[in-house]
Amino acid sequence: MISGSTFAQRYISPTTFTAVNTTTNVIYGNNISVLSGTPTPSNLIMDVYEPAGDVLTARPAIIILHTGSFLPAVANGQATGKRTDSAVVAMCVQFAKKGYVAVAVDYRLGWNPVSTNQDVRTGTLLNAVYRSVQDVKNCVRFLRNDAATTNTFKVDPNKIVVGGFGSGGYTALAVATLNKVSEITLNKFIDFNTLPLTPFPYVDQSVSGNFDGTNVTALNNPTPSYSTFSSTVNLVFNIGGALGDTTWLEAGETPIISMQTSKDPFAPYKTGNVIVPTTGEFVVEASGSYEIAKRQKN
Repeated sequence: MISGSTFAQRYISPTTFTAVNTTTNVIYGNNISVLSGTPTPSNLIMDVYEPAGDVLTARPAIIILHTGSFLPAVANGQATGKRTDSAVVAMCVQFAKKGYVAVAVDYRLGWNPVSTNQDVRTGTLLNAVYRSVQDVKNCVRFLRNDAATTNTFKVDPNKIVVGGFGSGGYTALAVATLNKVSEITLNKFIDFNTLPLTPFPYVDQSVSGNFDGTNVTALNNPTPSYSTFSSTVNLVFNIGGALGDTTWLEAGETPIISMQTSKDPFAPYKTGNVIVPTTGEFVVEASGSYEIAKRQKN
């Protein structure tokens, strides 16, 4: 338990609570993974961090997304790429000690960065981002379903935030902004070269499912989908990563807090090329925090 005076500093002081309770390996859903090359149902896992001794039954939740270039750790040429990354754990613990519920989420991975075909690199990466957005929205609905039923994690369903590191930043930004068919059919997201089906969008919703990931298609079968609950969030933040296109960000959409070093080697700070970290090959043009902040202000 904590005193009433301590509650005055809740969400501000890093020592509002001195200890954190963690529930690991929570299955928040199941969906089709293409990581092995063969579409296979795969559990979606999260760890939940809560302030120990808290008496509130409705707390703001912050979903944290790991980096990792949408591939498993080591295979991606990095030591990171899962919900137990040290930066993710440290951030979740800090948020929980302030009084939030922090949720470290794994999402579906898999694309082909080593293809010599630029359309394959671009198409498979865009679909990886798209699947991760669907998974995060499924997690949001899971939390709202939990709040409406067992209230196991005591989340306020009206106060949910999504944030991510690196590639998790790409996902968080897309959660906030990607919501129109016109946004996935911009010229740079169209394959004009692969015969005999040219031109066609890299992300085909008849195959990959809708933006929320609630319908059943060849590569999207959410179980359960919690489809009666909203997928919207109150705020997103990115630490690194980039936005697929600045036109995705429109007036009235979810607010964004955007953080990035101007010397980011993996994602453009302004508008520039996304490259494969291990090969240097071009993937797609995107826009980083400089452009995001400027457009959001306008």
